[in-house]
Amino acid sequence: MMRLPTRLPTTMGNFLRYATGRTGVAALSSRLIHSPQSLRVLMYHDVPDSLVSHFKSHLAWLSQRFEFVRPSDLLRETQVSRRPKLLLTFDDGCADNYELVAPLLESYDARGLFFVCPAFADIDREKSFRLMERSAAALGESNRDSRWQRLSRAQIVELDQRGHGIGSHTLTHVPLAHIGEAEAALEVKQSAKSLASWLGHDCYFFPWTYWDEITAHSLEVAAGHHRFCFSPCSGLNPWPQPPRLLARTGVDVSKPVSDLQAQLSGLQDLAYKSKREWLWRLWSSINAAGTAPPSP
Repeated sequence: MMRLPTRLPTTMGNFLRYATGRTGVAALSSRLIHSPQSLRVLMYHDVPDSLVSHFKSHLAWLSQRFEFVRPSDLLRETQVSRRPKLLLTFDDGCADNYELVAPLLESYDARGLFFVCPAFADIDREKSFRLMERSAAALGESNRDSRWQRLSRAQIVELDQRGHGIGSHTLTHVPLAHIGEAEAALEVKQSAKSLASWLGHDCYFFPWTYWDEITAHSLEVAAGHHRFCFSPCSGLNPWPQPPRLLARTGVDVSKPVSDLQAQLSGLQDLAYKSKREWLWRLWSSINAAGTAPPSP
């Protein structure tokens, strides 16, 4: 669902990930670049039954090297401890996030941040695909993944009550840059409003659904309705005072731990460096103009 920015050329990128992951270089590099003053945010999507064993291996490795932080830790004063920090996020509100992912996280005393589209709650799979037809047409996509079932409203509320975080992923997962500004603002505002009414508190978190939808207008609208916004640019964030605009590293749950190690080695961060810098300049210009709230 999420279209990530252009990375290293596929063949070279695959070779480097393979080489660094299988030789142990990635694990060493990951230890060197992460510190107790850093926060890494990972982005997963669905975790189907067939890939649960992969996800378990990811969690086992991550738990040995990072301290899991909860979404609520972003909202309050925290202390620096000895281990690098890690936040796990999951896009699109797939039902397996409730059925499989949340219990596994809780077994590590961890909590995830689940980004959902409220319009998809409590409708069946086929209706959800029809709701996404506009996005598919705007982006030239022809495939619909038939395995996804969405979280219900009751499941979303329960996850929040169990200490997980719930964030807005727009109302209908629409690419904001492909629709008018008024409608884009409504997608963001109505999603946040719906989730706040379900949860009984503000919706604090927002990620962009697609890289090429990030515009000055979408930044301004998202920042105006959420305390923290998540970009699709891989990178490290400072801790314990994270910025309101957070870098996030996409992870493929179908890949083995060696690939995960390579993704956290700094190689992927380097590939996103220019896009990350561009996004931060845009964010800074909006804040300087006074059109977005100041950092807390």
